[in-house]
Amino acid sequence: MKYFLLLLIGITVISCKSQTRTDLLALKFDENVLSIFQGDKQLKKDQDRNLGLRNYTTNKPDNYVLGGIKLSTYSFPDGNLADYNNLSLFVADKDKPNYLGFNYASVNQEETKSIVSYLKKTYPNYERRNTQGNGESFFWDIPTLNAWIFMYQGISNDKSNRNFFTTNFIFVKRGTRMENSTDPKVISIKEYYNMMYPEVLK
Repeated sequence: MKYFLLLLIGITVISCKSQTRTDLLALKFDENVLSIFQGDKQLKKDQDRNLGLRNYTTNKPDNYVLGGIKLSTYSFPDGNLADYNNLSLFVADKDKPNYLGFNYASVNQEETKSIVSYLKKTYPNYERRNTQGNGESFFWDIPTLNAWIFMYQGISNDKSNRNFFTTNFIFVKRGTRMENSTDPKVISIKEYYNMMYPEVLK
């Protein structure tokens, strides 16, 4: 009986550990997040091709949540090879694993709706941008978190030529510039976004 109880306790502890997920919105900017990278062997070093930010990336984001929403490993049914969920955790540079934010790209349509709904409810002051009919785009400036949140969509097609959205959720420290540059001549990520979606919808 004693051994059975020890075995049960061990299984419970392992189960609890395996269910622990990192809340991306709870991480602190400039915090050293090396322990996260060491604990998640799926994460690979990379650099964001649009923003130039160093990151650790994975297409298996099951260890993370955004607010209360669990992120999922997911490929769009009958989609192309690149049509899958992907999470990138931004860091200061290749030698400094200090947290700058994240980019979560999702092709899971229901998950996307849940995240957008959560963000709108939690942070009700946001701007809606004109995408010229190519999905939706929203911007949040949140001084209390010292953060900018950008959400924008692009239309993709599966192999049967049916449309679906790829949605990017970018959460970064306010003031972050492209490539995390300290040069004031380099545009900020917000300025880059404003060039992509200049018109605010009422």
